Formats: sequence, C-alpha cells, structure tokens
Amino acid sequence: MGTVRRRLADERGSAIVLVAVMLFSMLALAALAIDLSSLRDARAEAQRAADAIALGGAAAFRDYPYTDALTTDSAQNWALDVARKNKVRADTLDLRNLATQTTSYGWGSVRDIETNQVSLNIIPDSQKVRVWVRHAGVQTFFGGLLAKPYGHVQAMATAWATEEGPTVSCLKPFVMPDMWFESDTTTQDVNRNRYMDPITQVTGNTQDGESWKFQPPSIGGHDYYIPYDPNSTPPAGQVQTGYGSPLRSTQGYDHDVGLPLLLKPQTGSGNTDPAAERMGNAFWMLNLNPDSNFKAEVRSGCGTASVGDSVPYDNGSKTAVRQAIDDLIQQDPSAHWDNTTHRVEGSQYSDWTQSPRVVIVGLISPEYWIANSSNNKPDPGSKFTNFVRIFFEPVDRNGKPENIQARYIGPAPGSGGGPTGGPLVKVLQLIQ
Repeated sequence: MGTVRRRLADERGSAIVLVAVMLFSMLALAALAIDLSSLRDARAEAQRAADAIALGGAAAFRDYPYTDALTTDSAQNWALDVARKNKVRADTLDLRNLATQTTSYGWGSVRDIETNQVSLNIIPDSQKVRVWVRHAGVQTFFGGLLAKPYGHVQAMATAWATEEGPTVSCLKPFVMPDMWFESDTTTQDVNRNRYMDPITQVTGNTQDGESWKFQPPSIGGHDYYIPYDPNSTPPAGQVQTGYGSPLRSTQGYDHDVGLPLLLKPQTGSGNTDPAAERMGNAFWMLNLNPDSNFKAEVRSGCGTASVGDSVPYDNGSKTAVRQAIDDLIQQDPSAHWDNTTHRVEGSQYSDWTQSPRVVIVGLISPEYWIANSSNNKPDPGSKFTNFVRIFFEPVDRNGKPENIQARYIGPAPGSGGGPTGGPLVKVLQLIQ
C-alpha cells in the first residue's frame, strides 16, 4: 500500500508534460500570428489593387465627358487593364468569366462588371468607379490544422473625377476668353448657332468668319457671360455660355467636345469693324517662365497655375507661335480628331491624352476683353477662371501665319483639390 502511495505522489515527468502542452500552445499561437500576418498582408495587397483599379477607371471621367457613352466603355477597359497588372500574394488577378450588365434608374445608370476575382460598378452620372477585389487562395498553417488550409480576403475602393482641382500642371503659354452669349444676330452671331464660326465659306488668306465682340450691359450691349458649372443654376431666362456647357450641343458638340477652334493671336487692333482678329477664338501669349523664350515654353515647357491667379501676359511673334505649334504637331503627325468616337485617333501614344498635340490652356472671363477703345487688350488685372484641354490640328500652310486650328476636348486634369476649383479642372480622388 505504501508503494502505491509513493508512486502516486511521485511528480517526476510532469514537467515534461507541461512543457509539451506549453510548447504546443506557443507553436499554435505562432502559427496563428503567421496566418493573421499573411492574411493582413494579402488584404493590404488587395486594397492597393482595388485603389489602383478604381483610380484607373475613374480617370476616364477625368479625361472624357461623362455624358458620352464611350466614356463608360473607357472606364471599364482602363479599370480592367489596371487589374491585369495587379497581384495578390504573387497571383495575378483572375478576370475570367467576365459578365456585364447595365441597369437604368430614374437618376441614371450603373454598369456592373463581374469576373472571378474583380467586380466593378461604373456610375457615369456621378463619375464614379467602385471596385471589389477578392482573393480566396491565401494559404494558412494554423488554419490547416483546423481543416481550413486557405483564407479569404476582400477589399473595396471607390474613386471619382471631381471638379475640385484649382491647380494644373503643364500649362502651355496660351489663354483664351471663355465663350459668352452673343445677342447680336444681325452682324455677329449671324446664323444664330451660339458659336463663333471662324470660317464659313473660304480658306486661306481671305476669311469671312463671324466677328464677335463682347458687349455687356455695362457698355450698352446685351451680351452676357455665365461660366459652365454643372452644380449651379443660371438666372431665369439665361443659360450657361462658357466652354463645356450644353449650349452648342445642337450642332453635334455635346458639352463642346470636338468643337472646332480658330486660334488667333491678339495684338490689340481687334476693335475695327469688321474685326479681322475677332474672326475666331482669340488667344494671348503668356510668359510662364521668365528664364525661357516663348518657343521653348510651347515645345517643352510646363507651367503651373491655379484658378484665381493673375494672368502673366506676354508679347511675341505670330510666326514664332505657328512654328512652335508645328513642332508639337510633328511629334505626333498621324494623330487626328474623330468626330464619331470623340477621340484622337492614330496617335503613336498608347494614351492619346499624352500626345504633345493635346495641351492645357487657360481661360479668362470675356469681361477682361470688352469691346471698347480703352480695352483693346485684356485687362492686366485679369485672373484665370478655368483651364481646358485642346488638340492642335495640322497647320494650314496656305493660311495666315497666325491662324491655328484646334479642337476643344474638355476639362483639364488638375491637382490640389479645394473649394476654389473650376468645373473645367478635374482631379481623381479616392473616396472609399
């Protein structure tokens, strides 16, 4: 009996059992920590992918008008192109079994795109792209012990193109007056199409285009100017007149995209009747970089300016302007504007918006160019009111040396979001 008691009281070997249990627990906790770390890293990679995909898709609404059905196609294609370049846990995202469905609502439409690992919601009316990225193949160690060898992660992101970017980069040294409502339909807006037709019948040195002058009530006229802003309502009986507004959509230029422009440098003699210099969309040269000449600023310069900044006007040779723009055209000679696709086609740049012929220019209010003898040139106190992008057409070899053909494209990509931004400067923002 004493022997049994002694054996039961013998604690030799119990420490080994405790150590084994503790060691197993520590290993399990370590395995769990490794699994959680792996899942956390996978989740972070999925989030980065979702952010990039959302921004890539929303960039279409920064570069193209959201009212154009092709813009939604571009948003889908750009988002999926970015998705193909992203990985989670070294695995390329699986975009097979792609299915697309568009649903219409009272306020607009939503395009849903489903693939094996990526889902998209494209909402043109709010210029948003929402993305979900899923990855179910994250291998686990501790989970394997519980018959769960793989973990699942998901991330979501939403990006949009918003009109809150007052600052633009790579501004070229040109500024134009924004478009106004021309009340004179007898000698100025003769065909009443609310567009300054630069050349109506002839080309070359002779021109018979419309000659507009901004004559507001302050000088006895009836013209008015209301810049385009989709978030504001114009006064009763008036419409928004500035570039980007729907005013000229009846001529086939929805929000002015593709609108032909004849850019003519102004020298201050544009108040004769008829005013040859005003037969087109006026522009003035800028001195964005005092250390650089005008040709260099056009060819390779990139200025920075914000809405509300004073406009640094400059003087220069009309021939120099033409030569500098011709240099830009020769860098991408096969590019051309397509009125059907509302795009630049034939560019040697995979992203045509990066073509040297697509440039950012400034806008000023036409009130700084009132047609009276004391204001032949823009008011030196004028401010930038907006920034837009245009596409330079081939130079007319038979035309006047100062005549530059171009197309209005739309909002300029910007940065530095803030409440003072213009509606024609768009930035990309992640909002979820």
